[in-house]
Amino acid sequence: MAVKESKLYVNMLGGCSLTYNGKTINDQTVRSKKFWLLIEYLIVFRNRDISQSELIDLIYPEGKSENPGNALKTLMHRIRNALAELEYFEGHEMIIQSRGTYAWNSNMDCVIDVEEFEEYCNKGKAPWISEEERLDCLLSAIDIYKGDFLHKSALEPWAVQFNVYYHSLYGDIVHKAIDMLKQRGNNDKIIEICRKAIIIDAFDEFLYYNLIRGLISINNLQAALLEYRKMSTLFYREFGINPSKEITALYKEIIKTSKKVETDLDVISENLEEDAPGRGAYYCEYEVFKDIYRLEIRTKPRTGESVYLSLVTLTTTKGEVPSVKMLNSFMDKLNECIKKTLRKGDIFAQYSVSQYILLLPFTTYENGEMVMTKIIKAFHRQYPYCPLTIVHSIKLLEEHPK
Repeated sequence: MAVKESKLYVNMLGGCSLTYNGKTINDQTVRSKKFWLLIEYLIVFRNRDISQSELIDLIYPEGKSENPGNALKTLMHRIRNALAELEYFEGHEMIIQSRGTYAWNSNMDCVIDVEEFEEYCNKGKAPWISEEERLDCLLSAIDIYKGDFLHKSALEPWAVQFNVYYHSLYGDIVHKAIDMLKQRGNNDKIIEICRKAIIIDAFDEFLYYNLIRGLISINNLQAALLEYRKMSTLFYREFGINPSKEITALYKEIIKTSKKVETDLDVISENLEEDAPGRGAYYCEYEVFKDIYRLEIRTKPRTGESVYLSLVTLTTTKGEVPSVKMLNSFMDKLNECIKKTLRKGDIFAQYSVSQYILLLPFTTYENGEMVMTKIIKAFHRQYPYCPLTIVHSIKLLEEHPK
């Protein structure tokens, strides 16, 4: 016969759930928002009695219920019945009512994840334990943090401060743990932590840097390149910024070290071919574009051929940078128009959140202008209701003076 557990487990990081002896109630088994709002509030403020009026204001902040007192009693009855199904205590013993107040029973033996998380965080900073013990505590805290505090109620006024506090604490310990793991050369653990942390905080550049660096260290260059491109695209779309110099340096390291020693020119030739050669211009990373540009600068005096550089920009009719949301919708469409309009020998890359830069070899200024006009007309013909304007500039690529 199985022995019953004596503790009730309450999880509040990444959502709310209560578990006892293998039985769980969570927002999948009960989908009512008010149901969880009330339970969460009672647990968070478990060290005090809460008046009926305070709970009514919580679940009916705009006073929409005709009889809020009865509505609260009905909801509380439903909650107690659900808690009783855990077979830990009777529902009325878990939420105590007294003189017009309600309170979470503080005498219950509960394990609450936020308390464990904070305890491990504090211990991980303690100067009187060894560095290995501190790292173990930080890793335990990271493991407990399954997601932000009560993420479905995170925007409730009373929950915001807790959400910000625990999220900030999590970010701090993740950074500390990664720095300690770097000293030990534990790249596998760094990669594991970074992958999880990026799901929780998708805009922390420190995490991307250490994830990419970790993947390079274990020679998983393909995955490192994929993470660089994902991060680059995300930051472009959300903030209109390029990767930092540190992350760009990692990208160059990936490109530089991704080729093994090979003596068979047939193998090398096959490797150099495009995976899926298509019609139109060649679209590449901006770092690759810069290298091609520099090569053109070097070879121009010898070939004598004209090469033009062009910048294509999406703007509002007032000449302002459009919103990121609007740009996300139309930059990809402009990309396709450029790719289909230009020749195979032409190269282009994204320069900023609203711009593409083009390299047009073997052309004249007049032909370059004709090509730009063709791109603009093709775009507006295909997307006639686009509220944005395309502007462009074009200049002859000239060798820099020595």
